[in-house]
Parts: sequence; structure tokens; C-alpha cells
Amino acid sequence: MQPINAACDRTYYKAVHHGGTRALSDILWIVLHDEESPTARSAAAYFQTQASGGSAHLCVDDNECYRCLANEDIPWGAPGANTNGFHIEQAGFAKWSAVIWKSHVNTIRRAAYKAALHGKQFEIPMVFQDAAGLEKRRKGITTHREVSKAFGGTHTDPGPFYPVSMFMWFARRYSAQM
Repeated sequence: MQPINAACDRTYYKAVHHGGTRALSDILWIVLHDEESPTARSAAAYFQTQASGGSAHLCVDDNECYRCLANEDIPWGAPGANTNGFHIEQAGFAKWSAVIWKSHVNTIRRAAYKAALHGKQFEIPMVFQDAAGLEKRRKGITTHREVSKAFGGTHTDPGPFYPVSMFMWFARRYSAQM
């Protein structure tokens, strides 16, 4: 499969909020979010403000990727999965239908490529972990929705119609090529 041009922009949008640092060996999960924003740049810029109240490692959209935290930084992304998660924000909205999400296939592909790349680095398999898997601390890919189910919280992103199976298909194929 042709790799997507997924290099992150060299502009570093350092997020204001984070919880210090951790050992890379602490990372068990890649946690997917939606940004509730139309572009990666707008979400990354928002993370630079005190008003954001959160952070993630990467923000991606159909055309761009921005780094917001170093891998060692503990994000304010999803309580219960911050110390053990590498967090990827995708431009989009939790209310989107599957049709709308699939119309942004390059956002999904870019996030899947980044998940595969970091999965190799952190020895995370390209398997989806639901709330039960998270509670058992099984390594894999998950969503903020599953983190909320496992550890408490109200966030349901990236939404009930996010195409997890499509994401996982791309992530597995990218991972196999690395």
C-alpha cells in the first residue's frame, strides 16, 4: 500500500497542558480522538492556550500533521490513559456520520500511519482494545470512548460512527510495511 505523505509539519505547537514525563516503556495504548475542530492546525493552536484544558501528541487532518507534545510527555487527553497512552487527535467531530468520516479518508489514513509508526516504536500491536482490554492493560489501539467506559468519564470521541474497522485495516497494512 502506498504510504501517505504523513510527515508532521516542522512547526511545533507545544501544548500548554501536560502531566510531566514518563518512560516510553510506560506506553501501552494509542488513543484516538476527534478534535471537535475542522483542521489539525486549529486544534494544535488551541492546545497552546490555557483555555484548552487538554493536550495530545499529534493533531492530524486530510493534509497536515502537527506535533504538540514529545513522546515522553504525559498528555491531558483521556483520564485513565494519559500516562500509558500516545494520543492522536483527528480533525473532525464526534457527531459525524460514517459517511462523513469516510469522506475524510486521508485523515484516517494519516492517523493510521502515525499509529503504525509509533506502534512499532512502542511495541504496540495493531489490535483494537475495548474497555475490557484496557482494564486488563492489554496493549493496542483504542478510542477515548473506550477509555471513558473503562476508567470513567463522559467523552465519547471519536463518536459512535467513527470507522474503527477502516482505521485498523490501514494501521495493520502500514505496520506490515515497516
